[in-house]
Amino acid sequence: MPISATGISTDKRGFTLVELVVVITLLALFSAISLPLLMNRGESGERRTLRRLAGTVKQLYNEATLTRDEHLLTFDLDHNSISAFRLRAENGNIVKEPFGKEASLEPLQLKQVDVADKGSFRHGQVSVRVLPLGWMEQTRIELKDEKGDETTLDFSPLTGSTKINHASKTLQ
Repeated sequence: MPISATGISTDKRGFTLVELVVVITLLALFSAISLPLLMNRGESGERRTLRRLAGTVKQLYNEATLTRDEHLLTFDLDHNSISAFRLRAENGNIVKEPFGKEASLEPLQLKQVDVADKGSFRHGQVSVRVLPLGWMEQTRIELKDEKGDETTLDFSPLTGSTKINHASKTLQ
């Protein structure tokens, strides 16, 4: 360790100005990238509802394929909710048992349900069959948010996946 003539150590430890500037710049860059991600953490109610609905459809599709039981997804247009059911054979009868609980579609409003070979519905209850062989009835639903913007969901009959069309952009 170098020592000056006065007996004071000249070996100074610390950061140079350039090192401090580099560290501060990196911290600013990381915060600029991560803060928007953290602030977007709480999804909007509309997006959360759309994701829950798409997840429910995929879950029913997968469950029907695995259990070999038919399932139903019921849209209640008057109460703005969905319900899922499992249909299973018991002693020669078909038993309809709830699969999960009824879910509200708030803050979105269920406007119309179109089911292939059944027609379009604006009131009442509509059930969509999810068959155990990896197929469901082709369905399109229209939803409206509080601002009046419309979103359509198309359910793929062969995969159980959902295509979400919101105004001018498409989400998958």
